[in-house]
Order: sequence, then structure tokens, then C-alpha cells
Amino acid sequence: MEGLVNLMEQTVLDKIDQLWAERDCCKCEKCRMDVAAYALNRLPAQYVRSLKGNVFYRFEANQIQRDIEVTVEVSKGMEIVGNAPHL
Repeated sequence: MEGLVNLMEQTVLDKIDQLWAERDCCKCEKCRMDVAAYALNRLPAQYVRSLKGNVFYRFEANQIQRDIEVTVEVSKGMEIVGNAPHL
């Protein structure tokens, strides 16, 4: 891995995939990216530049709190986008 990577992006995309299985809404790529943009604009970036940083991010102590925050923001994004989908 070279350069900077915002690990929050993959965290948000994974959470969208997880939560969409439970929802009846448009699941097109445009809506998925709208939900991701909504959540990412409200969550702190988590940049790393090495594999070691990636591993640390996955196992740090506040992982449960981060998961809660991501779930809340993704859920809000799904509600907003769900009310105005790209049909």
C-alpha cells in the first residue's frame, strides 16, 4: 500500500452493504454512493499510509464506538436517499 488511504471509506461501504440487506429501498450504485457521501461528510477521516496503520485501525480500542457512529450516519443517509432515490 502506497500513499494515503482513508479507511473510513471502506468501513462506510461495508456498513452500507450490511444494512441494505435489511431495507426495502433502491440499491443502485448512485444511491449507494449518495449514502456513502452523506455518511463520509459527517464522519472523521481515518487516513493511514501503511499496512501497519491499517491493522491498528481495525483493532483499536474504540472500534465499538466507531461502529455505532458509522451505523447512525449510514442509517440517516439511507433514510434521506431513500426518500429521493435515483429511480
